[in-house]
Amino acid sequence: MKSILKMGVWIVAVFLLVGVAGMAQAQTELKQLGRSPFFEPELQTVGDFQEMVKQTLPDLEKGFSMAGSAELFDDFVVQVEQSNIETVDVPVGERLQWMIYRKAQRVEVMKDVVWAGQDSFKAFRLVVDQDGNRNTFVVPLICGNVTLARTTAVPAATPVAMERPAPAVPPVGAAPAPAPVTTTDSPWTDPVLKRGQLVADIGFLHQPDPANYLLFRVGYGYRFHENYSVLGMVGFAPVVSGDDDTDSVMADLTAYYHFDRMHFGGGLGFWHSSRKDRLDLILLNTGYRIYGEAYQRNVSLFLEVRAAVDQLDELEKYIRYGGGVRFHF
Repeated sequence: MKSILKMGVWIVAVFLLVGVAGMAQAQTELKQLGRSPFFEPELQTVGDFQEMVKQTLPDLEKGFSMAGSAELFDDFVVQVEQSNIETVDVPVGERLQWMIYRKAQRVEVMKDVVWAGQDSFKAFRLVVDQDGNRNTFVVPLICGNVTLARTTAVPAATPVAMERPAPAVPPVGAAPAPAPVTTTDSPWTDPVLKRGQLVADIGFLHQPDPANYLLFRVGYGYRFHENYSVLGMVGFAPVVSGDDDTDSVMADLTAYYHFDRMHFGGGLGFWHSSRKDRLDLILLNTGYRIYGEAYQRNVSLFLEVRAAVDQLDELEKYIRYGGGVRFHF
């Protein structure tokens, strides 16, 4: 028993270390814009952009605060009012510091974003210089999601010569010199939604008969729709107390419905121990995301209820229920 508990503690420690390291390097890959627009309809002109900002000032201010950039909000609004705006193409691959969007009419902020769509996207671009830093914002026309693309040092001013030579006068009939080409200060790229993710569970299950298990599972989940996903997992459940079962292994397949930060699911599982093989019904697996966003690395708390198909008439003895922590990588 002591060796099982010791092994369980080590496995928990490894999962936690992997989870913490994964969260520290979390990066959202976004492949499609317009799924969670901050503003509708699509922006067509600078005037549309200015009107959007006027209509959404309280929510925009909230978004800047949630992103940790509240000090940039007033200067951002000033630049919009003064029409210091240009239209750019943001290519695939650019890392963005944060993006303000809406989810179920609630203002949300997605951080550390990379654009991995199939092509570049059109966006309004404006710059806010503050405290020696140049903050470059882009706002996709399709969704109005205000995004801080990058923060760099303000370029040093070029010394102005005291005297300048008179411009050369081109010969009569000569073609005019070509206009200078306007370029952005660095290449662009934008965000990728990961529909498939590695998943790991750490938890505890109780069976009244009795048996108490630690729960360790790993698997792969695929979110084929904003509200629906499937998850396949395999795992190990060592018995930590009780005498009605032995250390067990399992394989589960669960379907989920997602609503905001919550998920609800059920499915089938196979449970093997030295005493009996069981076909399980996963009667309920529900949870709530406490860290991170969908389609990126995140952490959830979950509750689970399961029982063998041939023991449904004795649930008071053989039902297994409990919960734990789920990591999406």
